[in-house]
Amino acid sequence: MKTKYNDFWMTKNTKPANAYMDEVAKESNFTGQHKGYIILPHKIHRCYGLSPYEKLILVDIVAYMSDQSQCYPTIEMIARNLGCSSKSVERHIATLTEKKLILVSQSKNNTYYLPNYLHVHPYLLVSEKTHEFIGSVRKQVNERELTLWIQETVKSDDYKAYTARLEKLHERRFTTDKFAEKETLASYTQFLMTAFAKRFPPDVNGA
Repeated sequence: MKTKYNDFWMTKNTKPANAYMDEVAKESNFTGQHKGYIILPHKIHRCYGLSPYEKLILVDIVAYMSDQSQCYPTIEMIARNLGCSSKSVERHIATLTEKKLILVSQSKNNTYYLPNYLHVHPYLLVSEKTHEFIGSVRKQVNERELTLWIQETVKSDDYKAYTARLEKLHERRFTTDKFAEKETLASYTQFLMTAFAKRFPPDVNGA
């Protein structure tokens, strides 16, 4: 027997994503709490060097901020939102803090969370440079093999070393370090090119 669907569920959305998400956020059938939504750059979702849980927790913390500069959700609130254990949330907040993606401040009654320099953060800079490189070579090789190579690369000591170099530059925050940052990213791109050519030589990638 063929299932019949209510016409409501067959309504096709033709609005741009941001406008449609705004409509979803303000839908009166939902709870009156947290009706808004946040702008979340795709570079956070796709950031290499972060685990899936680290990304989810970072996004949840930013969502609680809304139009504020900081927020103070409890560990239990985040755990309920993500459907994971409190211990897992605590562990990954610790790694996000260690990676300096968030700052944690303790007051008398609350723990405050603040995203830390995400617009120029080393993890995002190296990750986006990696995505940029992928875009330049993805049609040259088998995409599954490319994915496996990238996954190996972002776990390598070389990848971590480039991220660490940028972290040291950002800790100093000298104006002259902007040039050093560009040099580091250019060096990283060269590293990717060399590693790519080694992994996919001409007889493999058809060049």
